[in-house]
Amino acid sequence: MSAITIRAMRMEDYEEVEAFLAVHFFKQEPLMLIPQEDPRQSEVIPAEAELHRSLIPQDLSLVAVDGQRIVGVALAGEQVPEDLEREYQEAEHKEVACLLDKIHKFLAGIERQANIFEHYGVERALYLYMLGVDTSVRRQRVGTRLVEATIELGRQRGYSVVTSTCTNMNSRRLMTALHMECVLSKDYADYKDEHGQIVLRASEPHTSASVLAIRL
Repeated sequence: MSAITIRAMRMEDYEEVEAFLAVHFFKQEPLMLIPQEDPRQSEVIPAEAELHRSLIPQDLSLVAVDGQRIVGVALAGEQVPEDLEREYQEAEHKEVACLLDKIHKFLAGIERQANIFEHYGVERALYLYMLGVDTSVRRQRVGTRLVEATIELGRQRGYSVVTSTCTNMNSRRLMTALHMECVLSKDYADYKDEHGQIVLRASEPHTSASVLAIRL
């Protein structure tokens, strides 16, 4: 096996990155495994894939590669204060049609409430949107190396803060081990519909989302 290295994500990686995330993120992320009445509601919507594509040109995303094969992905992009309100309003007014819509609505709310820009007194931040690692190389510190490299990239690009919203216990443990601060944590059980029913019935121990950040 070749040594696993980390490099910048390129536009020509897009198709492989999407195929990778379909298997090693969306089929592993605990929130995406919450059963839905209609299994089609768990599918990844085209708007999600387009978001991924839009991040790559910012040159802030990374891949871990073993030879020519991608074994880890860190999708990241710049975030500014206006993004919090815009994404919150979009999520609030969008008709919830699938599981990802439910997740986005919850996360937009907690990120707006945490408001890392007010918390740290900054006008921009490097936002780590998604972290995925090939199941065949788990426990080889690939995820840790990707986050460390993202933090270092943020430092090189002049960001004062790197932030991420962890949706499961595994990612939270990884990032807190790298001295990222928990700005706000909220239980999924608090997210209820108009009938008082819990929207995201997450399983233990992945029962909350946390906004984490580190000042550089």
